[in-house]
Amino acid sequence: MEDFVKRLKKQMLDEFGRQDRRGVYGFTQKIMAYNSNKIEGSTLTSEQTASLFDTGTIVTDGEFVYRTKDVEEMTGHFKMFNEVLKYFDKPLTAETIKSFHFQLKTGVFEDYANGYPVGEFKNRANAVGNFITELPQNVPNRIDELINEYNAGEKELGDIARFHLEYERIHPFQDERLSSSSALTAG
Repeated sequence: MEDFVKRLKKQMLDEFGRQDRRGVYGFTQKIMAYNSNKIEGSTLTSEQTASLFDTGTIVTDGEFVYRTKDVEEMTGHFKMFNEVLKYFDKPLTAETIKSFHFQLKTGVFEDYANGYPVGEFKNRANAVGNFITELPQNVPNRIDELINEYNAGEKELGDIARFHLEYERIHPFQDERLSSSSALTAG
């Protein structure tokens, strides 16, 4: 398995270096961008995500209006993914994660308009669906604990999946706000 992962990383980095969007790099960009943004409520389909990545355009039947934020986040995701590829073999840090968030969100007007701290940990309670995430004041310590555990591990597929699950539970960056009554029950 380790040899397969090494070959996959090499293939992805080679394709990225050549800006070849037809192989593993392009497939991974599209599928990860679609699924990551779908979790956050994006209305773009997987086909529209692929079109945005491949051509920079979205083909529509004229019946549906797309939110600007969806397009801005999708293009930010493509940019952030390219940045992530540069960090494959480097230790993970809180500053690296914040840098990825900045790459992801720097062009999303709605986030700036809502006062969300782009490239910084959240400053208000939030939720993912009905799931209450970590309170803002606990995020730095929880992220440091998670990163330390991850960096000390083997980074096998199970380790990466556990990291992602815990990261989503913390949900360290700002998005949906909770109402004041919901925030009272959050913690």
